[in-house]
Amino acid sequence: MDQQLNGAGQGRGRGAARRRHVSMLAGALLVSLVAGCSTLEDIVEDSQPEVAQASLALTPEAQEQRARALARRPSTAALRAAYRRPAALPSDAHASEAIVSLGDKLFRSRELSRQRSISCMSCHEPRAAWSDLRAKPVADNGVPMPRRSQTLYDMAWQSSFLWDGRQDSLESMVNGPIASPDIMGLPLDAMVARLQGLPEYVADFQKAYPDYGITPETVSHALSAFMRTLRSPATRFDRWVNGDDKALSPAELRGFQLFNGKANCFACHSGWRFTDEGFRDIGLPATSDRGRGKIKPQIESLAFAFKTPTLRGVADRPPYMHDGSVRSLEAVVEHYDRGGVRRPSLSPDMFPLGLTAQEKSDLVAFMRTLSPGPRDARTASTAGTATTEEAQQP
Repeated sequence: MDQQLNGAGQGRGRGAARRRHVSMLAGALLVSLVAGCSTLEDIVEDSQPEVAQASLALTPEAQEQRARALARRPSTAALRAAYRRPAALPSDAHASEAIVSLGDKLFRSRELSRQRSISCMSCHEPRAAWSDLRAKPVADNGVPMPRRSQTLYDMAWQSSFLWDGRQDSLESMVNGPIASPDIMGLPLDAMVARLQGLPEYVADFQKAYPDYGITPETVSHALSAFMRTLRSPATRFDRWVNGDDKALSPAELRGFQLFNGKANCFACHSGWRFTDEGFRDIGLPATSDRGRGKIKPQIESLAFAFKTPTLRGVADRPPYMHDGSVRSLEAVVEHYDRGGVRRPSLSPDMFPLGLTAQEKSDLVAFMRTLSPGPRDARTASTAGTATTEEAQQP
């Protein structure tokens, strides 16, 4: 059990390796769009529009990255391999059914907030892909929180946590919001005393942790165990990855091609979780929130840098960005197309894209395939709990 409590947060990184299969085009390409196109090889991009103006004022590193994105043409087979999701939770993410059930109960309980006005679920709702539909959630004290809630999808594979990455394990992250006066506002010793005064919780902890009882560590362990069961639902995109050539429309396939090429989305949103867990300044208007820059002030490129979020379930959880300042996926694409506010910390992955109206529409169409549709509704509704087999301790 000591190994569970002390080591469960270690080794969560499952960074998916990027595939950069680059092939240079020798001359302009003609459009060949055939109804029912099934692979990326069937879809040939239009000739690139004049983009010389967009290259002005770019750093040499950004110009190089831009040229690389424009030239990139990975094969269908390579992309399917790069974006294939694992079939089960990592072996070290399992916990007993009693622990997961207790974590679920704690997650939904308002007993963990000082005034009993909010729970974890107040900011992480199943209907919003375990995120929130507000730009800034409201704390227990009634004041809006400084940052947007992040989705809890696929936490079992994460290696860094929170928008600024200041925590490196789920366990270390969980108790912070409970004790923070800006979020739930309940000191950990007061939390323990409150739960010890509730017979049902005493019984629940005795069942889940017979040798430990109610402690800050067992509370964070149970919450973390539950959150690791929150897997993003498989969608039409995953059916395409697994070989169903008709799962995506031609527009969605064009959007996926743009995502992995000209639009340069793949530079940050790589792998099956669509994140490299990196930190970048993407050129949003500057505020007093310096993100990762507050943690690493000596590194210029991290000023205004925030963690790359997963895109799983992205259509279900507007608004977007760390501050909830961008209201729609269409507006997100417009921001990236402009290239962001130019400043010394701006990531070289950010540059004007020169997307056409059709390309913007296709890109949004693709991103919507990362959220469940009608055929995926059952998967989405059961994504919040692990199967009995998955929940058993190894």
